[in-house]
Amino acid sequence: MEVAQMKAERRSALGRNQTQKLRQEGWMPAVIYGDGQESLSIQISEWELEQHLKARHKVFNLDVAGTAVPVFLKEVAFKAINDRPLHADFVRIDFDKPINTVLEITLIGHAAGLSKGGALVKDNLKVKITALPTKLPEALEVNMSALNCGDVVRAKDLPLTEGVELDVDPEMAICHITQPSAAKMAKLAGEDGEGDGEGGSGSEG
Repeated sequence: MEVAQMKAERRSALGRNQTQKLRQEGWMPAVIYGDGQESLSIQISEWELEQHLKARHKVFNLDVAGTAVPVFLKEVAFKAINDRPLHADFVRIDFDKPINTVLEITLIGHAAGLSKGGALVKDNLKVKITALPTKLPEALEVNMSALNCGDVVRAKDLPLTEGVELDVDPEMAICHITQPSAAKMAKLAGEDGEGDGEGGSGSEG
């Protein structure tokens, strides 16, 4: 994962009125914590954070008043009605030490079993992993195109890059395609048979 750069400023005013003023000026509140140090209240550019989120950046060298602080973007709180970022939590890290995080999985493609009456079941689309900050995947996609009825994608099947370790049971199901019910099979068979026997014998009379 790319180490992104972002500027931050120390934030001393913590009240609601001050936060509203920050937002009017294009800033948003955030905090840096962890590594046995005191939490540090900061403010960052709301627009800049949104650009980093679109690029799926999570590892940063924050420039806090001229001091580089290596951090991992742990969480962003959003406003429900418009998805506007409200607050960001950063955790201090060491680029040379592995960290634990949760990786989200995106399913792509159309499973072959879906056209045979099966259904897609999303068992676990998040997995815990351990890796150096710079080795963390920005995204993890699983192509389902070859999945037939009864097929299961397990954690051990995930296409993880070198240096990324699973922190879950390798046999944990990520997703699977169910076997079609007898009724659904009969319906599909009926649809395949539509049109058979056309041009029957003679007209009435």
